[in-house]
Parts: sequence; structure tokens; C-alpha cells
Amino acid sequence: MARGAGRFAPSPTGPLHLGSLLAATASFLDARSQGVPWRLRIDDLDTPRNQPGAEDAILRALEAHGLFWDGPVTRQSESLETYQAALAKLASQQLLFYCDCSRRRLARETAYPGTCRRYREPRSDCAIRVRVNESTVAFDDLVRGHTEENLASTVGDFVVRRRDGIIAYQLATAVDDGSPAIGRVIRGNDLLANTGRQIFLMEKLGLDRPVYGHVPVLVNSKGQKLSKQTHAAPLALRAAPGNLRRVLGCLGFPAAELPAEERCEDLMAWATKAWSLTFLPRRQAIEIS
Repeated sequence: MARGAGRFAPSPTGPLHLGSLLAATASFLDARSQGVPWRLRIDDLDTPRNQPGAEDAILRALEAHGLFWDGPVTRQSESLETYQAALAKLASQQLLFYCDCSRRRLARETAYPGTCRRYREPRSDCAIRVRVNESTVAFDDLVRGHTEENLASTVGDFVVRRRDGIIAYQLATAVDDGSPAIGRVIRGNDLLANTGRQIFLMEKLGLDRPVYGHVPVLVNSKGQKLSKQTHAAPLALRAAPGNLRRVLGCLGFPAAELPAEERCEDLMAWATKAWSLTFLPRRQAIEIS
């Protein structure tokens, strides 16, 4: 049996949609089939984008679809001291610098060119970046296979604390997923590009990396990933069994084999017994009408 829990970590920026449900279902089924807990973490650090009532809507949507988490719900906003300690540890290794580059200034760069590396002392109205040097990160993804990335050529030095003082997604996620409590991170393929940076931070912070698996994302007829930005429709909770059947089909379960159960809990119990990552389509994205 695997060690360490699985987790689902939505941001409270709006209600869940079908693409969110697919990622949550894959993570849930993987954890249950491995006999490990499935945790729910709310990634709520990006306070300007958080929407009132979104967290409660997310919890109700998961429950309506038979996705019941283990233990208490955790929130990144409750771990600010832990993230600050991680920043301090990176600083003690002489890895951090202050950057006042605007997005417009960097718009034509494929990777950060090291413009502000000389700024080692605190500066007002600056982001904090971590130096990656020539670091190459390698990992074996349960779905995508062996992956290697040279961070200097793909992204360069990246932000770990934003200009507005908010801890950046990469650092917070690395700290949380590097916890001994987390062992498996099954998430959408759109997040694969973040994995190298998060593993890099875990290594610098002395954290254990989890096992990763990146599942296909759902896209609309224009090839756009279902998201709040592309106006993906919120999940209709009254149609929860039908929603589950759609995402189970996208995860590789043959439609002809899906049972006639109308209770989501029964559907998920069946799917847990039948689940295998080998079912997953090898495509990066699946179009859904």
C-alpha cells in the first residue's frame, strides 16, 4: 500500500465545474484504491481573487458527488508562519533576491534573465525570486512517464513571494505537498509545468516529494481548458450522478460498464474497486461538449 494521503486543493475563486470534478474524482479514486486518506485543502492565499461563499459551495459540490474527504478541511491561510519559515530557509542559503521587473518588461522573455539578481537586500514594492542556477529536475509521473526539466532554460528564477506580499503559489504548494502527510498528488495536466519548480523548492527545503500523476484536462470546442476564465458552467448538483458518469467516461471507464446506480456514493464505490491509472487516455486534453 502507498504511504501518505492524496489531496485535492481547489482555490475559492468560484464554484467547481466539470473540469474540477474530473481532477477531484481522479485524486479521490487514486487515494481510495491505494488505501490512503483523501485530504481537502483550500488554496486561499490569493485573497484578491477569492469569492465570498465559494469555499462553502466547493464543499457542498464535493459532498453532492460522493467525494467525502478525510479529516478536517485545511486552508493555506492558516499556514502563513510555515511559509515565512520556508522563505527564511531559502534566504539562509543565499537563494533569494528582490525583483522589480514588471510583467510588461519580461513579456518577450521565455525565461527570467536574471535582471535583478544583484538585489539581495530588502527593497520596497518588489517580488522575491529564487535562483535556480542550472538546476535540472527529473521525476517519474504516474501518467506521463519520465520527465526532466532544466529550470534555467524553461522558466529561470521564479517568484516565491509576490510584489503585494502574498506567498506565491509555487512556494505554498511545495511546502504543503512536501509534508509527510501527503504522498500522492493526482491533478490536472495543466499543472504539470509547475511540478519541476515545486520539486526544486522541496529539495532546497529538505522536504520529501510526493508521487505525481497528471491526468488529462477537459477543454471546450475551442480547445480552451474548462475554467472560470473560459466561463465553464458551474456543476449542477441536481445532476450529480450524470456529472459523475461523464467524468468517469473521460477517465477511461467504458460507458457500457458503468453501473445503473443513481446514488453517487454507490457509483464511487464501484469506481474505486475498478480504478486503474492505466485506464487514463494518454492525451493531454479531452474535448467535451
